Amino acid sequence: MDTLFSLKHFICSGYYNGHRVHSPNIFHFFKYVIFPKEKFDYSLAENTLKEYKASKEILHTLSIGAKGDGKTIKEEKVSKIAVKSSSFGKYGRLLQRMSAYLKPKKILELGTSIGIGTIYLSSGCKDSSVITVEASKETSEFAAKNFKKLGLNNIECINDNFDNALEDILTKNSDIELIFVDGNHTYAATKKYFEIIKKHAGKNTIAVFDDINWSKEMSKAWKEIMQSNSKSVAIEMFRMGIVFFNKDLTQKNYCTRY
Repeated sequence: MDTLFSLKHFICSGYYNGHRVHSPNIFHFFKYVIFPKEKFDYSLAENTLKEYKASKEILHTLSIGAKGDGKTIKEEKVSKIAVKSSSFGKYGRLLQRMSAYLKPKKILELGTSIGIGTIYLSSGCKDSSVITVEASKETSEFAAKNFKKLGLNNIECINDNFDNALEDILTKNSDIELIFVDGNHTYAATKKYFEIIKKHAGKNTIAVFDDINWSKEMSKAWKEIMQSNSKSVAIEMFRMGIVFFNKDLTQKNYCTRY
């Protein structure tokens, strides 16, 4: 991560808390998802994260994404992966609330890692089917094993890279309504995934991009996504960017220091 760039962007970013949002749909999203007063039970994901942080297990992971070559296998402790590669804290909770609020028929996650973000998504709506994609075989198997242990039977794990899997999954599953992209944090990959998602998106489709200010090139990709997405709504939340593909909504881009 480019820490200085991210900090500067956070300081300079605008602010919305929902009170200046005129669209009823987006106002409700701010009220019930981003800044809710309702209490939620996040214990399943967060207790699992605690276990992972204390784990001594070692996985052989594939070096992928912005800093990987897609070929190198390296040893990593589960405890280390839990800290550096998991969606947890307020952003993990946000994923669970999105799932609970939207009640999507199907959810697609690109980037399972060891599955903390997946558990949040699954916990939000037990009636939703979750498809999660992870390129590292041993990591995917580890996550799948623990999903079964936790009784999360609505999750399907796919071991593949995003470039191979995304188009095929969206073609075969037209009822995917919530998509979480968390991996391969490069400009080219992010723009490519957005265009594929946009091609298949329906009225109820919402896409969430993680680490949009992780680096200058990720920030550039996100800005271009907002600018090119002229018939929908985007919300920037410093770390995450949310795109609504519903063309009936009044087009506007929002920025909040979540």
